[in-house]
Amino acid sequence: MKEQLLLLQELQAVDARILELRASIESLPEKLKPAKQDLERLEALLEQEKAQLADTEAWRAEQENLIRREEEAIKEAKAKVQSAKNSRDYAAANRELENKRRSLSEREDEVLKVSEPLKTTRETVAAHERDVESLRAKIREEEAEIQARVRELEDEAQTHSGERQEKAAKIDRSVLKRYEMVLRRRGVAVVPVKDGACGGCHMKLPPQLNNELARFESIKTCPNCQRLVYRIELLDEGGDDS
Repeated sequence: MKEQLLLLQELQAVDARILELRASIESLPEKLKPAKQDLERLEALLEQEKAQLADTEAWRAEQENLIRREEEAIKEAKAKVQSAKNSRDYAAANRELENKRRSLSEREDEVLKVSEPLKTTRETVAAHERDVESLRAKIREEEAEIQARVRELEDEAQTHSGERQEKAAKIDRSVLKRYEMVLRRRGVAVVPVKDGACGGCHMKLPPQLNNELARFESIKTCPNCQRLVYRIELLDEGGDDS
């Protein structure tokens, strides 16, 4: 019986390690979640800035095109002034020329107002593009490291799975079935008795069960939590090797 209990303890240690490895494998990619969320937020902000920049540049290009047209119109107005036949035509042509000059001046002022902010916006967008690319590179690097670590953990888990099969094969099938059933439900299936109580649920065991455990004839279960229990002092001392 001692050999079976020792195998169960060893199997439980292996199962605990496999569970730990699987948890690590699942949790490692989650470490990148905050950085990826930051990246998504920065990318969204960058796209907004680019859209605003594109709108401003389009407006400026349109204004510059209108300025060129108004410059041509001013040339035509000057020609009208020069070709005026009388004072009335001259005055009308001159008013037209002044209106076009004023319109041109106002449009140039509007373009001038956005020139410096536009330059600043371009620099800001360029800086944010570098920030986004830097974060992307960092995430790619961390992803590569995590993938490498996951492969290591998967290899270790595979090794332990082979070890588990070897140990499970040496355990009585009925005992193994009980162990695996309790393991699925409780997480820990094999526990020692402490001060007459189950080491898992801490409920006091019936005196008769304690006496049966003392005889070390078979593996018993806690009537409350169904965990497999044993008297640790008997296992340490050796007990029955059957």
